[in-house]
Amino acid sequence: MKIIFYVLCVFTLVNIVFADEKSTRESHFPQQMTAQKLLTTCSSSYMTSTGRQRQTYCSGFISGVEESTRLQVKAAIAPKICLPNGKTSSQYRDIYMQYASRKTTELSKPAALVVIEALRDAFPCRLND
Repeated sequence: MKIIFYVLCVFTLVNIVFADEKSTRESHFPQQMTAQKLLTTCSSSYMTSTGRQRQTYCSGFISGVEESTRLQVKAAIAPKICLPNGKTSSQYRDIYMQYASRKTTELSKPAALVVIEALRDAFPCRLND
């Protein structure tokens, strides 16, 4: 747990030091985003406007994956994930960040795939679900 805390602190400090305060928005292309890039984006500091924009993008990205997973009722992955009702995008973001921080060897994978893995890890279906 301490390692996760230190990693998040380092990411936060790096984002504060190198935060780009320009008013232009960053371009993100989800098909090109790795899990590492998403983790860095999610770990941005709320102390800057760029950091807040990155946090918003992260929550939206993860919510989009969560919602598409929820809608794929007949897909092969759907029976393996039982998403609860009432979770917020911030809660899903926190789940992803904790999972991705533990799985550093998988961070070169596409971000959406690792988000799905994080959701599957956090919300596996039980036999009677």
